[in-house]
Amino acid sequence: MLSKYSEIFRLPGALQFSLAGLVARLPIAVLGIGIVLFIQGETGSYELAGFVTSCYMVVQALTTPMIARLVDVFGQARVMVPVVCVHITALTGLLAAVLLGWWFGWVFAFAGLAGSTIGSIGSLVRARWNAAVQNSRQLDTAFSWEAVADEILFVTGPVLVTALATTWFAPAGVLISGCATLAGSLLFYPQKRTEPVPRGRKAPGGGRVLSHPGILLAVVCQVFLGILFGAVDVTAVGFGDEQGAKAFAGVALSAFAAGSLVAGAVYGAMDWTMPVRKRFVLMLAVLALGSWVLLLFADDMLAFTLLLFVVGGAIAPSLIAVSSVIQALAPPHRLTEALAWISTALGFGVAIGSAVSGSIIDRVGAHEAIWVVAVCATLACLLAFAGQRLMNPERVSGARSRPRRETVDTSSLPVVREV
Repeated sequence: MLSKYSEIFRLPGALQFSLAGLVARLPIAVLGIGIVLFIQGETGSYELAGFVTSCYMVVQALTTPMIARLVDVFGQARVMVPVVCVHITALTGLLAAVLLGWWFGWVFAFAGLAGSTIGSIGSLVRARWNAAVQNSRQLDTAFSWEAVADEILFVTGPVLVTALATTWFAPAGVLISGCATLAGSLLFYPQKRTEPVPRGRKAPGGGRVLSHPGILLAVVCQVFLGILFGAVDVTAVGFGDEQGAKAFAGVALSAFAAGSLVAGAVYGAMDWTMPVRKRFVLMLAVLALGSWVLLLFADDMLAFTLLLFVVGGAIAPSLIAVSSVIQALAPPHRLTEALAWISTALGFGVAIGSAVSGSIIDRVGAHEAIWVVAVCATLACLLAFAGQRLMNPERVSGARSRPRRETVDTSSLPVVREV
């Protein structure tokens, strides 16, 4: 397993940009919960904290593909450096508006501005991997590592922020997010050698990314996965509350992320011969099966936590596979934008899943909210299975070759390949 990962990190500049990207995208794991803890800690209102966080998340989901499209045209550093400056300013304004008691409209304005300028660092890092690797097997391993890195952040980040915000200083999560963004940006964007070559303003745009039926199908599947994620988060808290172990909800969610982390690491170390679109369906089928087992056998908090670990084992492989599906289908000069749609779809799904599952918990109970998890996993699997032909790159592009520096050439491989 280690030899596969050491191989990709020996690629020129790979270790440097991957570690810098890991620091730069810490906010994806801590800023949302950091805003909740900050607003609630200062105002005492969970409702207000939820509305502000929803504003941040919705604006982020809407603007992420727009920023990614500009990155494809003009380059990562040229676009993201000014965007990061605005983001840091927005976080500073958010802190000031709450702590100094400004009109609350400013809180929503700064939260929305922060969401609109956070971007998708994960898609930037994956675009660099796509330009750095030499074959699809290495790309599988690279995308697997990035999924594992995301899970490391989601296992450790929320726990750290929650502890600091509740025992030390309520704005701790927002401050940590801002510092990570600044430090990661200073490390990541100066690495020009590994930055993908932008297509330029005069290059053909290639139409809308979502006009490709295979990419659109994959993105819709990600909406269902996002609903699943949002439902799991809220259901874990509600289930723990009903069991008299609300504090244990954090452990359950960490188990969910830990299962994903382990599975992602194993996935990246395997030599796959199955076409990536079929792998995507397989991972979603495993996720659906695990979700129904969770629904049937989660009788107490311990069983719920152990089963979440098992269900989490299908998360990272599903995200790795969909990243590879989109990589194979997207035009090389629109890859960052295409990958960014994964984050956008997940973001919308999380907002829907949180609201739906919360409503179910209030009316009939937390265990019944697991139906949302099971049904969404099943729908994603069925949709991907029905649309396999649409996700076949040979169906649309035939033997089209892609520039070596822009993307991996998979034309000589046996229809393999893997957010």
